Amino acid sequence: MNIKSALFFITISICSQFSYAQQQSLSTAADAKTMKLFFEKVYLQTDRSYYSAGEDVWFSAYLVNGKSTSLTSSSANLYVELISADSKILDKKTILLNKGLGHGDFKLMDSIPTGWYNIRAYTNWMRNFANEFVFQKSIYITNNLKENATYATRNADKKAAGIAESRQQKTIAFFPEGGALVEGINSLVAFKTNDDLGIGLKASGTVISSRGDTVTSFQSTEAGLGLFTFIPKANETYKVTGFYGKEKFSAVLPQILKKGFALHITSDSLNIKAAISANDPMFKEMNGKSLSIIIKQAGETIYSGKANLIKPTIAVSIPKKGFNSGIAVITLVDDLGKPHCERLAFIEGERKVNYSIRPNKAVYKAREKVILNVKATDIFGLPVKTSFSLAAVDGLMPDDGNNIVSYLLLQSEIKGEIKNPDQYFDVKNPSRLKQLDLLLLTQGWRNYLWRRLADTTINVKYLPEPGLSIKGFVREKVGSNPLPNMNITLFGSGFTGNKLFTTKTDQNGTYSVDGLKWYGNQSIKISSQDEKGKKGGWLQVDSIAKPLSITFKNGLQTLAKNIDAEISKRVDYNRSYKFGDSITLNDVNIKLQQEAKKVVLFDQTVMTFGYPEQVFNITSADYSFNGLEHFLLTKAQGAYPLDDADPASSEGIAFISNGKKIRPRIRINNREELVGDRLDYYSLTMDKITQVRIQHLIDNENKDVFLISLNLKDDALGATNLHLLNLNLTGYYTARDFYSPNYSNPATKNKDLRTTIFWAPKLETNTKGETNVIFYNGDNKGTFLIKTDGITEKGTAISAKSTYVVQ
Repeated sequence: MNIKSALFFITISICSQFSYAQQQSLSTAADAKTMKLFFEKVYLQTDRSYYSAGEDVWFSAYLVNGKSTSLTSSSANLYVELISADSKILDKKTILLNKGLGHGDFKLMDSIPTGWYNIRAYTNWMRNFANEFVFQKSIYITNNLKENATYATRNADKKAAGIAESRQQKTIAFFPEGGALVEGINSLVAFKTNDDLGIGLKASGTVISSRGDTVTSFQSTEAGLGLFTFIPKANETYKVTGFYGKEKFSAVLPQILKKGFALHITSDSLNIKAAISANDPMFKEMNGKSLSIIIKQAGETIYSGKANLIKPTIAVSIPKKGFNSGIAVITLVDDLGKPHCERLAFIEGERKVNYSIRPNKAVYKAREKVILNVKATDIFGLPVKTSFSLAAVDGLMPDDGNNIVSYLLLQSEIKGEIKNPDQYFDVKNPSRLKQLDLLLLTQGWRNYLWRRLADTTINVKYLPEPGLSIKGFVREKVGSNPLPNMNITLFGSGFTGNKLFTTKTDQNGTYSVDGLKWYGNQSIKISSQDEKGKKGGWLQVDSIAKPLSITFKNGLQTLAKNIDAEISKRVDYNRSYKFGDSITLNDVNIKLQQEAKKVVLFDQTVMTFGYPEQVFNITSADYSFNGLEHFLLTKAQGAYPLDDADPASSEGIAFISNGKKIRPRIRINNREELVGDRLDYYSLTMDKITQVRIQHLIDNENKDVFLISLNLKDDALGATNLHLLNLNLTGYYTARDFYSPNYSNPATKNKDLRTTIFWAPKLETNTKGETNVIFYNGDNKGTFLIKTDGITEKGTAISAKSTYVVQ
């Protein structure tokens, strides 16, 4: 992208004269057709997975190369959404990523219903691959507050939203290693059971031949997984009978091949071992010919080797040195390149980092100082520079078993629900690799990410974003023909860095200014001129991009009632005493019989809370007003003029919220066409308007939102200033700071019942590979869980957890 800077003096129509500013001339973004294909993954650590209405959800984001775990700067924008069980986006934050790292938070509304919700995160580039690389996590929110003049209530008998629905049947599925059963070859068969909610359940069974002989028996783990071996005989069929507990079932095994190969994989600390077997018909056909073993990770070949079939069973040993940790596809291919067997296996690479959290004590008192030592070293004890996030949470909250290692190496590769994924990476679990291999045999191949991508035609339409973008087009004022080569000038007084940018429209009349950076809501002015410097054209801004389709990830169970009640009690107390990060709706009475209604805006869902609407049907008697601004200041209750010193513009009106003036949102003919609010609508004459509607709403952070909805006549926008846009646009979200009290001095007597005791979204180890994290306990007693996720300077994903007790 060519960028050149210059200083010059300009005046833009109704805007006041600007002082000298740095100008940047930006070409449009690179053509999608020239982009080299690459992949991104994102992981979010949240402080926990269970919340109450009115609490905060804290998160830290890690953007990595999709084929490794190294942080990447390929995208600057991360979109993080809070989604309801009915697939509505309740809140959305745009997070600025710095070298792949970012953080933010959601404020849960007091009125949010009990149930399961999703947190979803993605970049613009990820949109090219549907939902394949989108991060999605289920969180549970309870709203069981006691009814009073301020707090919302719910029906205790009402089913929580977002719980997986019963399918009213139990199933068992069989997965021969390598893909198929073959006559005459000892075959390993994995199996997986599911109950009516898709959760594994314990089962036992027997394989019976068509002659009535018992061939083998099997029994599953508590998670519904298991293995058995047997040799299928020629011209024989088999059935399975067994029990899900006391419930009897019957099933059939997969089809048995009369000619084929079997592939059996094992591994130790140094090698992957492949046993290749051919039955008699296949051996006669392939005797003396070469076979190939191909191993791929993330779609790329990491090993290819050949062996001659000189006997019915041969063994191949493959050194693992130099292989990265992660899921691999092992394929057996004949001399003509035809694949015969395929299976997934997990390669455990060399352990590169030792990562630990150590509290300075095992047992603490309430409000006592806690000092955590976080340390990262390599296998030689040398320091490892690491970026990490950390949460300390009351152990009352169930641990969902997720961390950055299990997500990047397993959950993001194998779609579908994986229960307690961190057990497969816990070095204290001696059976973890066997359990992981069984998981891959049963859940893996059909759901494997890179297999699905190989079967998909990828059409690149969305480009990686180096920053925020403003896009639009210029057309004729009369007619719809595009205007090419129009000079576009864009100014943002609240931009970080350069304030002034220029570009030109292309042959289709479109323009794009990329790589912008600003936080919060800022005033932005855009104008169009022809090559002679004459103001012209109808300048427009593109509407917000259509959101990704939503596939809601259901939760599997409700929160235990004792936990549910305890969380609600704590939040109720904290609100009463305004302790911590909860906010009370001081002047709003929420009653059961006045259920709040949702109003969907382009960037969030807001709620009505019984505030009266103001509706004005415009008649000829209103034409005497100088314009919409004059009309609103005269007629609308609560409307105030803006101060001349307003940093955005003195044009427009404001309403009062908590003693401060805030601008209203504007919606035209039931549509928010822009990514922000146009201020030039205030200059519309009243003869162009048929109705004005004003609503007082509450957003997801319990803040006031005022919405003005205008119904305009068809010719309302045919004014002379169509070459100019005066907008308010929302940029990057500014994350709030987590409140962590200091109890070294005499403190308030109010109880500190916070469930998340400490949250730090962005920490780093020092030159010694360690850092100390200091915070104070609250008044809750019991066990507390500390969890940390991070990525080292060299791109190794790491996680650790520890506990301590408060008595």
